[in-house]
Amino acid sequence: MPFTSGGGGGGSGGGRSGGWRAQRSGYAVGKLQAAQHGLRLLARANDGERRPLLKVLLMTYGRVGRRRRELLGRLLSARPHQGLEEDSAGETAHEDGTINDAGKTAADTRPSSTKPPSAREVNDGSWTHYVPDFTPQLQALLQFQLQHPPAHLTRPLLRRMAPRLEELNSWKRPMPLNRVKNQTKDWYASTLARVHPPLPTQEWCRLRDLASGAQSEPQVPRRKKVGNAASAGDEALLFRLDELPPTDRSRDKHAITPRYMRRMWATVFAQCPVMEWDGEGGKWKVTWGEHALHGLRRRTKESVEG
Repeated sequence: MPFTSGGGGGGSGGGRSGGWRAQRSGYAVGKLQAAQHGLRLLARANDGERRPLLKVLLMTYGRVGRRRRELLGRLLSARPHQGLEEDSAGETAHEDGTINDAGKTAADTRPSSTKPPSAREVNDGSWTHYVPDFTPQLQALLQFQLQHPPAHLTRPLLRRMAPRLEELNSWKRPMPLNRVKNQTKDWYASTLARVHPPLPTQEWCRLRDLASGAQSEPQVPRRKKVGNAASAGDEALLFRLDELPPTDRSRDKHAITPRYMRRMWATVFAQCPVMEWDGEGGKWKVTWGEHALHGLRRRTKESVEG
């Protein structure tokens, strides 16, 4: 017998319950699909396919995904001379503002009598009314990235640090402050999207050694599949699969050799900076992985020739 809702007040309760079940079911389906996608990505990476393997390494070393957001958060909330490996106690960084201990953004803590800056004033550098100012670490990284752009495999090219807002609208009148606010936030988010956050020093050195061949990663032996013997029908299916062209079966599979992995690690390492505080110079020193690899190869070549 099919289920029918009762009359009166029971219908709304049943509707709410049904909507909650549908929402929960949709959430579970989404999580299941994400897990299946991740499993397929790992399987293809283990088969040596270049793009899936590169994506896994980029996620591992914080060039894309959640790890990148975590590394960028440390950069946004760090104190002037604080190491980026240290956690900022009681502070959480967001792309739309830095939250203080009272749970307010920098813009919320300013006096309400402060007049919001115009588009021209924002272009002249007065953007901190709408978005947080750059920390010294972030400013040093942006300046170095602007002068020495790395290999841009995952991030758009950083072309400037200052905003360029339209100062007049289509009526040749000063841009409304609401649009100035939104455009400033868009510029800030676009700038952060171009940042290559630095790796912790120890992790950066380990990746450098892997990319240069100074250190090797032990290979885990593949686990043999356990299952019943294939039936006659399964054997026929496997035979037909073996007849498929290589483009349909293996795509760009590659044997995972030490040389192949060094090339993959080097591709990722080229986009990874490291930051160190120079006490004598009183400034932050930035080193790109790409420059470090070039220096190592040059010294190796000179030692061989000498």
